[in-house]
Amino acid sequence: MRLDFLPQRALTDGAVHHYCLRCHEDAVEWRTKDGRRQCVCSACGAVRDRALVLDPAVTWWTDEDGEYWHTTAGVFVRDLRGRFLFFDRTAFPFGLTIPAGHIERGEAPHVAAARELEEETGLAAHALTFVGRTPILGDGCRRGADAHVWQVYRCEAGDGGEAAVRLSPEGATAVWLTPAEALKRPLTLAVRKVLGTYMHELATF
Repeated sequence: MRLDFLPQRALTDGAVHHYCLRCHEDAVEWRTKDGRRQCVCSACGAVRDRALVLDPAVTWWTDEDGEYWHTTAGVFVRDLRGRFLFFDRTAFPFGLTIPAGHIERGEAPHVAAARELEEETGLAAHALTFVGRTPILGDGCRRGADAHVWQVYRCEAGDGGEAAVRLSPEGATAVWLTPAEALKRPLTLAVRKVLGTYMHELATF
C-alpha cells in the first residue's frame, strides 16, 4: 500500500484518519456484520474488509519505495502438551492466527506482545521469550498496510491451559495445535511465514 493519494496534512496533523480504498475519502466507519468486521464508506457506499487507517498512536512508516509499513508483536503460547494456541480472526486478514497486534508508538515490543496476549485471549504472559524479528511484505491488515515487521515471542500457557482462554471479539474458536498440525490449516499469510521460519525454536523450548 502506498500513501501517495493522501493529502499532506493527513501525514502531519496528528489526527486519526480512515480512508476508503475505493474513493480515497476520509469517510469510513466500522461495523460488525455476521461476526466479521467491515468498513463502510459514507461517501461512495463501498463496503470492504479494510481501509487505510492513519493512527498516530500506532508505529508506522513508509520505506524508500513508498510502501506503508506497520510493526506487529505476536505470541506463540504453548500448553503442557506441547501444542500452541490459534484462533480464527473475525477481521481482515481472515484465517487462523496467533495472539498478535500492532505495536503502539513508543511501546516496547515485549510490552506490546504481553498486552495483545491478554487483550485477545485473557492469558498472562508466563516466561515471555523473544524468538525473532521478521519483515513480511504482502502481509495485509485491515488498517491498510501490506507490509509488517513481526516481533515474535513465545510463552507458556500456565496451569489454566485451555480453560483460561477468553477470546476477545477479534477472535473465534480457539484451538490448540502442534506446528505440524497448524501448517495443514488455513493460517493467515504472516502466521504461516513466522511458523515456518521459527519451527525449530518453537519445537525445542
